[in-house]
Amino acid sequence: MCGICGEIFFKQGSTSPEKIRKMARLIEHRGPDQEGFYFSPDQQAGLGHRRLNIIDLSTGNQPMKNENDTVVIIFNGEIYNFQELRTDLESKGHTFKTKSDTEAIVHLYEQEGVEGFRKMAGMFAFAIYDEKNRRLVLARDQVGIKPLFYFADSARVVFASELRALVAGIGKLPSLRDEAVFDYLLLQYVPGEDTIFSGVKRLLPGHYLIADPSGVRTGKYMDMKPDAPAQASRVQAVSEVREMLEESVRSQLIADVPLGAFLSGGIDSSTIVALMKRIKGAGVKTFSVDFSALGGATEVNETFWSKFAAEYFKTEHCQLSVSAADAINCFDQVVAHLDEPVADPACIPTYLISKLARSEVTVVLSGEGADELFGGYLRYRLERLAMLLRTFSVPGLVRFLPEKLISAFSNNARARKALRAFAAKNPAQRHILWSSVFPPEQIRQMLGSKEPYFENLVSSFEDFFSGQAGHFNNILWADFCTWLADDLLVKVDRMSMAVSLEARVPYLDHRLVQKVFSMPGEWKTGLLSGKKIFKDAVSGLIPDSIINRKKAGFTLPLGKWFRNELKGLAMDALSPAALKNSGVFETQAVDRILQDHLSGRDDLSLQIFSILLFQLWKDRIKSWV
Repeated sequence: MCGICGEIFFKQGSTSPEKIRKMARLIEHRGPDQEGFYFSPDQQAGLGHRRLNIIDLSTGNQPMKNENDTVVIIFNGEIYNFQELRTDLESKGHTFKTKSDTEAIVHLYEQEGVEGFRKMAGMFAFAIYDEKNRRLVLARDQVGIKPLFYFADSARVVFASELRALVAGIGKLPSLRDEAVFDYLLLQYVPGEDTIFSGVKRLLPGHYLIADPSGVRTGKYMDMKPDAPAQASRVQAVSEVREMLEESVRSQLIADVPLGAFLSGGIDSSTIVALMKRIKGAGVKTFSVDFSALGGATEVNETFWSKFAAEYFKTEHCQLSVSAADAINCFDQVVAHLDEPVADPACIPTYLISKLARSEVTVVLSGEGADELFGGYLRYRLERLAMLLRTFSVPGLVRFLPEKLISAFSNNARARKALRAFAAKNPAQRHILWSSVFPPEQIRQMLGSKEPYFENLVSSFEDFFSGQAGHFNNILWADFCTWLADDLLVKVDRMSMAVSLEARVPYLDHRLVQKVFSMPGEWKTGLLSGKKIFKDAVSGLIPDSIINRKKAGFTLPLGKWFRNELKGLAMDALSPAALKNSGVFETQAVDRILQDHLSGRDDLSLQIFSILLFQLWKDRIKSWV
């Protein structure tokens, strides 16, 4: 795992070595083991690289070049099938000088251009500079596991693994996008190609960017959007899921450094550990965090299950006991490593467990993606119920009841959210409302805006529901492309990289993803349970008690903290003076939220967390330039 950055002037102009070195320093935590730089003979292109040694420790330093030194690459990630790619490329006359996966990308580009990128299985973001054609090529993996941001104007392209380094390359802090702030408050993250900064974009999964004397253009080297489900037997599908998942785990165990896994004791992490144990045998290291000392958070403490799984699989288990003070004290580091505000409280435990794991290993396997592939969230089952009610209820009942019940649940934000989603007719709108933090009208009040940002967001989500994959696969696809890509994977990447730990995600091998999305949505989510086909696939691999246990996640006791330990921080950061100085939020609207929570009238802890994190993040980015 590494960090990359650079700048290319594709018409006139020259880059500054000092600038590229500064950009690289800002992402040193992504690669503390080695730094490397490349500057083109005409000084129009500069590349910077920070390396975390994982594969080929002796000869894998970057930038790396082809045989005649005309094509150079900087790379972040891992290519799990690089050995078979290498064998094929050597048969076609290419000569390799190292044992690293990076070199396979260079020769694949020489052989097939950007179309060859579809052959790579892994997590990656890289930059190739082709001296002969004065061409920069950027590319990002098919799923969007590894980050890559860029800024382009009429003369140059600046790119980096993290926004902080990108801003240093641009030379000034771009203005915030009002629409992105709205989206963040609604969803907890900023979705899609456009970031929170004006003019700054993230390269989309499965896409490439080319910059050369003819200009800048982007394209798609692989389209992952699911099509109509393939006709296959369910029995065969169960077998294929098991086989492909085992192969994914096997391929992701390649490393020349110590490797382990996160283990919560849930079905996702337990399956990965079970397969690791089957493949590796003894010596599997696992890591979990014990939150029992936090108090008031029964959902958060999975200590029993992580211990149970560790004992069952006989792993070398490390567990960190975390107090409220530990969790709160790392809050500043969490904010510091977020490029964009991501109001996911699970960033805190993810940072803590990453720090624990890094004391023992350099690579961990993690369970992100299983819920989006196999339908693990409660909201998917609620959507089934909503569709059922619309099909069989008396006309108008679905609309009338939520309106009446919203009033009845006026002091329960979660209930009001679910009822609004039930009432929505548009599938894209309903999907957004299932996941929303604030109702749209409340965000308009907080921002003092009447712009149609919510309508724009719904319109952008409608494309996810336009395919032939079936309604429930479309729902999973929408979460796969937004919630997973722009929240969960961001959380894992930034929090693990903050401590120089590489996190791999076996459920997101793009070949497994394509296979699962080719299966009918009805095989995954029912009215009473989710992950149906996944549970069948891992039956016998992990204990039934884990397969059948109630889904739990990292749920911190924010409600209690904002009335006690975090009250002072929240009151200071969200005071009228602080809000006025920030210039984003209407003070009265925010104060109503604070008072409703502090009085105990409602639990608005996630809403407060979202505003607080944004304020702290906005204050911190002033130091980026």
